[in-house]
Amino acid sequence: MESASRTLVMSAPELWELIDQPDRMQGLMCALIGRATEVTVNERQPESFLRWEATEGGADAWIEVRLAEKGWGTNVKLRAENGGGPTKLEGWLDAVLDELATPQKRPFEGTDAPPPERPAEEPAPVPARVADVAVARSPEPEPVTPAAGTPEPEAPEPGTPEPETSGPEPARQGKLRRFFGL
Repeated sequence: MESASRTLVMSAPELWELIDQPDRMQGLMCALIGRATEVTVNERQPESFLRWEATEGGADAWIEVRLAEKGWGTNVKLRAENGGGPTKLEGWLDAVLDELATPQKRPFEGTDAPPPERPAEEPAPVPARVADVAVARSPEPEPVTPAAGTPEPEAPEPGTPEPETSGPEPARQGKLRRFFGL
């Protein structure tokens, strides 16, 4: 039996998610004993301890992983027995810890590549010719008739000058003169 320990900068739930996968457990066991085999989980304490063993061939091979939070990461203690097989456990244990320490999720992976091409947009429909479309005309405006009882304004007699109105025009000119100092 050999063991190795390392603190990884990952949370216990992240590491547990990586370890507690049947395919990964089987792959690690196959790499440990050097041949294909099925595995059986003997003990499982979520996010803290997992132990599994080879079920075929009478091999006395097992792997044990213990997780404990430590500082900014998680201490991973890995123990294994290969049943007297040819695998050297010391190098194998370090390789497993290296694999677990490798980031699995890479949020910026592939940002160097150009963005995927968008599907071609359909061309805009061609407007119909005016001759093919019936043009709707807006109705003529109706003449405005004064309401009953409202006196109509008196029209000035011809030849009389219109009275000058003092509107916004002279006041505006006065303000401009004061502004520009004229």
